[in-house]
Amino acid sequence: MPTFRLHKFQEKAFTSKKRVIAIAAGIQSGKTTCGALWTMTKAAAGKKGENIIICAPTYKILTQATLPKFLQMFQHFGTYHKVDSIFKCKNGVTIYIRSLTDPNALEGITDVIAIWLDEGGLISRYGWENVEGRSAFRQAPIFVSTTPYALNWLYLMWEEWNKGDRDDVDFIQFTSKQNPYFPDQEYERQRRLLDPRRFQMKYQGQFGKMEGLVYETINTCAARLLPEGTRFFCGVDFGYTNPTALSIRAITPDGNHYRIAEYYKTGLTIEEIVAVCQSRKQIYNIEYFICDPASPAYIESLSRSGCAAIPADNRVRIGIDRQVQLFREGRFFLFEDENPLGIDEYNTYHYPEPKEYRIDEDVKEPEPVKANDHGCDADRYVTMHLWDQEKHLYVQNAKQGMPSDNHARLKWLKAGGTSRFGSNK
Repeated sequence: MPTFRLHKFQEKAFTSKKRVIAIAAGIQSGKTTCGALWTMTKAAAGKKGENIIICAPTYKILTQATLPKFLQMFQHFGTYHKVDSIFKCKNGVTIYIRSLTDPNALEGITDVIAIWLDEGGLISRYGWENVEGRSAFRQAPIFVSTTPYALNWLYLMWEEWNKGDRDDVDFIQFTSKQNPYFPDQEYERQRRLLDPRRFQMKYQGQFGKMEGLVYETINTCAARLLPEGTRFFCGVDFGYTNPTALSIRAITPDGNHYRIAEYYKTGLTIEEIVAVCQSRKQIYNIEYFICDPASPAYIESLSRSGCAAIPADNRVRIGIDRQVQLFREGRFFLFEDENPLGIDEYNTYHYPEPKEYRIDEDVKEPEPVKANDHGCDADRYVTMHLWDQEKHLYVQNAKQGMPSDNHARLKWLKAGGTSRFGSNK
């Protein structure tokens, strides 16, 4: 194997014996080089019939960054089969090279002894759970090399590690400048040009809010018992390669909204989706399933099964605005422990950078990036369905004397006021 000179942060990651090793560092700091070297070292120690996975969030990242770096360093140690996206090492170890655009891309790969996830901060929590699932049987180590992108699942793992609660994890953070080969002048130039928050994430390897978030603020709370008269609805975003997502919404008599549960699963047939919806209807007494209108045949199948399924109003911009209003009014909350995938989505659901804008002639505003948004879409479907209904009920409640301010409304209800939000009529 060729000789490589690692800087001290790369060496710390390379020699770590933890189950999950995460480099969260600035761009061009040497993290991808370290990931490639770590992977080939694991392959060299492997045996015939054992497997390794190299994966990245998108095909573009995989083919333009991750794979070229790996082949540049180690192509003479085996043969790359482009059609199958595998690298056959001379010692019989097979390295599978996969994009996580499809979260199921790792399914069926067995006897995995190591996984390298490049730019892992860009994958969803659902994708991360699939990566961990592939490593489980052999307790294979996972090497994550990434720039911090958001306050998502990786940040939560970092928080747990920082508190001393994850002895199976090792985090190594360093700046682009701490790579001895990164030019100081460029580092200082970017410091002057970029917003401080973006500079900290991009060049200093520090976690922060993703730029351009669709929902800058969301509300979460602990799960709680809901009062009598609470009504239940379900948003359904159909998928196959991408997950089918269900979001269960509770509307309490005081007009507050709670996302009380979620369900995500890839590869579901319509029969399986129907079975999942029927079980949720039984559990929560769901009134309506408000569904992705792009799949009318699926909606019809749900309706025939006894689930009251209707197509959603899919005006994205208006739906987002109404969701934002619910959050700002303090009337929409996600149960924290019941919605980990949904919370992760909200922390990464963002607009494209200006150079990527595709302006619609009528709307004149960019659409959010179509990635890791399935539960957010399901929530939006429910909000759009309920909006006009709530507007009508507010008029009726106002006639009874119920205040419009949320806190005043709660006081009024506790004092004996009544609301028609709890009615099933």
